[in-house]
Amino acid sequence: MQWNSSLVQEKISFNFKNTDLLFLSLSDPSYAKQINQPESDNERLESLGDILLNLIVIDYLYHHFPYLTISKMTALRDKLVEKEKLTNLWFNLGLGDSYPFLSGNEERHRLRVKRSNPFEKSFKALVGAIHIDRGFSQAYNWVNKQLIAPLLERHEKDEMERVNPEKQLTLLGQTLLKAISYDYLYRLLPYVNPGRLNKLSKSLTSKKQQTEYLKKITTEDMEMIIKEQDKLSKKSFPCLFGAMFIHFDSENYKTRYRNSRKWFKENHIDEEEVLYEAITLLLKDGIPQKWIIREILGYKSKDYNQGRERFHEIMDQKGVTMIDEEE
Repeated sequence: MQWNSSLVQEKISFNFKNTDLLFLSLSDPSYAKQINQPESDNERLESLGDILLNLIVIDYLYHHFPYLTISKMTALRDKLVEKEKLTNLWFNLGLGDSYPFLSGNEERHRLRVKRSNPFEKSFKALVGAIHIDRGFSQAYNWVNKQLIAPLLERHEKDEMERVNPEKQLTLLGQTLLKAISYDYLYRLLPYVNPGRLNKLSKSLTSKKQQTEYLKKITTEDMEMIIKEQDKLSKKSFPCLFGAMFIHFDSENYKTRYRNSRKWFKENHIDEEEVLYEAITLLLKDGIPQKWIIREILGYKSKDYNQGRERFHEIMDQKGVTMIDEEE
């Protein structure tokens, strides 16, 4: 379809490098089915944006409201990201009358009041799209400008004494771990739906995995972390991860998320293991091996034999014997 991306970008006060991502963020599943492109909807971006939105809010509260208890901080987070606020903001931006792209004849003012509506979902998808297109710091700045600062800036106090610093770091680290794990899977596994990504993400963030992550924390890592925080629970990976995020923040605000993601991926992720778990889940759900080789592993027709070898290399690491599907 023909559409004017510049009109949307003007309304949201943000310019995309890749306007296809903007279009995808505005494509409701009903519309994607209508144009016979059911895999080209905003559900994946929405799921990513939902998790990133929580991190953006907690990051903001950590830095601007250090005097809040954990219960008040999480309650304020929940208030900021509730459906009504995101829906109202979508309409205030002037997007509700035309976006997202929908099928059917149901009037938008009726959709607006439903328990789950396409407007809040597209807001979250837009956050995810900005993050993929321009990075976390740009997504943070946009959400801050559009959502957080107008509601909270006038309520900030000069008081900067931090309440329960260890618990606040743990909350920040837990939220960061969820965001980075999901973000990693989103990029690694194109076309995999949010339900499956959530299952894999829970595996990466489980208590068992966190125990394994702790074992990989080096003396050098601890020295960097302790520069920022002198009293930490060395038995809590989220607490240490939160402290690492603060360390990277002190070095460069714009790259704090990227550096945290890189540190986590390089030091704590076994990509072969992740791919094995992902492929096992997909096969269990009836996804064809051929599709996995082409869409997940990225081997198209001319390289299919090479892709099949790669597939078996991943699966054979667990002693699993796979039978090739017919060409």
